[in-house]
Amino acid sequence: MGSFYLILGLVFSVIIAIFALANTETVTVSYIFGRSHLPLILLILGSAFTGALVMGLFSLYRSIRSAFAFRQLRHEKERLEKEFKTLKEEKIFLEAELNKAVSVPEEPGQKEEDSGQEKHVRQQKDDQVKQTEAEESGPAKEEVEEDPS
Repeated sequence: MGSFYLILGLVFSVIIAIFALANTETVTVSYIFGRSHLPLILLILGSAFTGALVMGLFSLYRSIRSAFAFRQLRHEKERLEKEFKTLKEEKIFLEAELNKAVSVPEEPGQKEEDSGQEKHVRQQKDDQVKQTEAEESGPAKEEVEEDPS
C-alpha cells in the first residue's frame, strides 16, 4: 500500500511541475502588509510544497499518537498476561487443595501446616466470603432490627 501512495505522489508532483512550467509569467501577490511580484511558477511550487509540508506534519502527529496508543496497549497486554499467569497458578493450587480435601478427610485433631502462600490465599478467600455475606445479609439485618414485632 505504501508503494501505491509513493507512485500517486510522484504522479501529482509531475502534474504540478508541468502546470508550473506552463505558467511562467510574473504575477502580483497582495499581502495584508504589502505587495510583491513573483513568477507564477514559484507561487505554484511554493503552494504545493507548503501543502505537502502541512500534510506531512499531520501524518507525523497521527503516527506519534498511534505509537503512544500502541505502547499503552502493549503494557496493558503484559499486565493482563501476568494476571492470567497468577490466576492460572492460583487455580492449580486451589484444585490441588480441593483434591486433597476430597480424597483425605481431615480428622478432628489433625491440622496441616500451611505455607505462607496457602495462608494468604485462604485469608483472601475468607475475606471475600465475609464481604459477600455482609453485602447479602446487610439490608436483611436492618429490616429485622427496624421491625420490633
